Amino acid sequence: MHNDDDDRRPPPFSYHAHQVFGFLDRHGGSVRIGPLLRWSRLSSDDLAAAVNELAQRHWVKITWRNRPRAHLPDGLPERFRAVDRVTTTGFGRWRYPVTWPTY
Repeated sequence: MHNDDDDRRPPPFSYHAHQVFGFLDRHGGSVRIGPLLRWSRLSSDDLAAAVNELAQRHWVKITWRNRPRAHLPDGLPERFRAVDRVTTTGFGRWRYPVTWPTY
């Protein structure tokens, strides 16, 4: 007998998380936050949610700056002042082709 309450599978990835990880994977696995924000064309809230979703699943690692930027680059929201880059993890690179197979 199958009980839906006992289903331990994580919820499916969001569309934005899939797109962000795909971009990271295609661009060497490590991208600074500014170019990632520009490429994704997501709002800062949506990008933060996608990166946080991936980080919670241990697919990406967020690299923080030792000291937050004194001056923000043009177009970079305040919430990303202390973020340097987003990097894929070995686990994420291993799971990506299995989760989203390319036929």
